[in-house]
Amino acid sequence: MKSIVRLLLVGFVFQLLTANEANAQTYQLHIDSLVGIPQTVVDGDSISFYMIISMNTPLFYQGDLFVEFEYGGNFYRADSTIWQNAFLGPNSPNTVQVQHRISTEDDLSIGDNVVVVWPRIGDGVNPPQEVDNPETVTIHIVEPNSVEENSSRRIQRSFISPNPAISSINFSLDADIKVQRSILYDLTGKILSEVRGEKQLDVSRLPAGIYFVDVLTEKGYVYSDKLLITR
Repeated sequence: MKSIVRLLLVGFVFQLLTANEANAQTYQLHIDSLVGIPQTVVDGDSISFYMIISMNTPLFYQGDLFVEFEYGGNFYRADSTIWQNAFLGPNSPNTVQVQHRISTEDDLSIGDNVVVVWPRIGDGVNPPQEVDNPETVTIHIVEPNSVEENSSRRIQRSFISPNPAISSINFSLDADIKVQRSILYDLTGKILSEVRGEKQLDVSRLPAGIYFVDVLTEKGYVYSDKLLITR
């Protein structure tokens, strides 16, 4: 009788440990911030933005990562997903640069569209994973011939010099581009500095790290670049 009870107890403990192990192996991704997603996109244009993601479970992951959009009831993998170290951990947030063509050729239509953004690891299913806070954004898609001259158009381009920087940076833009204002963000999307009408920016008081810069021109274009500050 004791041996039967012992076997039942061992079996129960084994099942409990197996269940806990299975639950522990589910990677829980967390989106810390989204930076640079435009509110207006011309049909057929590509958008470029940054995503900061981290792991909400005590697991470490190294391997493939991509970003998906969900709209029209279907999922679409981003055209390009580039991340820095191909490594995620509970205390190791990572910066991901995403580029994707927004077009009515898919399940989008002219007008306001709700888009859900998801980071994925592995093949998106394996290893087991979930996103605890998928980001929902509204993107207004317009016809190319209906865009007003002052409509915001985002251009991902390297224009910061020097980069990495120590004390100040200049914007290497064409001479005929008139800067309306420049905005500097940290990794969380918080605005740290905003300057009007200048093609340079003082960063001497900022600690070493990764930042993002948006330059808005008088014609409504937005130039975006990533900045690395070293000390």
